[in-house]
Amino acid sequence: MKGALIRPAPLGRRLAAALYDLLLVLALWFAVGFAALPFTGGEAVATGHPGFALLLYLLTALFYLGFWTHGGQTLGMRAWRLQLRREGGGPVDLPRALLRLLLALPSWGLAGLGLLAMYADDRRRALHDRYSGTEMVLVPFSRDAQRPPPPDPASDSTS
Repeated sequence: MKGALIRPAPLGRRLAAALYDLLLVLALWFAVGFAALPFTGGEAVATGHPGFALLLYLLTALFYLGFWTHGGQTLGMRAWRLQLRREGGGPVDLPRALLRLLLALPSWGLAGLGLLAMYADDRRRALHDRYSGTEMVLVPFSRDAQRPPPPDPASDSTS
């Protein structure tokens, strides 16, 4: 990938990755709800239970923080070839990822206006990226990554 052009991630890919990740987070929530059944006598946890809601929020935060700080890609971002990185390149550290997560809540929550602000930024950063010092980029496609490695002649067992 030497010399590959790094471009800001387009809005459509960001939304697709977010939808993909939302489905994964919902599946995680369902699994946690199912795991809680033995502790609730087989009944679903009451809607709005503060302890359970806090658990779900913490698990969601760990989902994003874990992926962002270890490779810069959630599963949805990987599927859509997106990567979160520090401005100018490099991995995202935990404090920066946490700030981004906290800023993303109002950024997405205000009808996505914080995300649409990318069109007012010359480097196409959403508000939560601009203020956390991060950027979302499109990972260049590599045909070499799709090809299987050539066979090793030394391991030929036909003799």
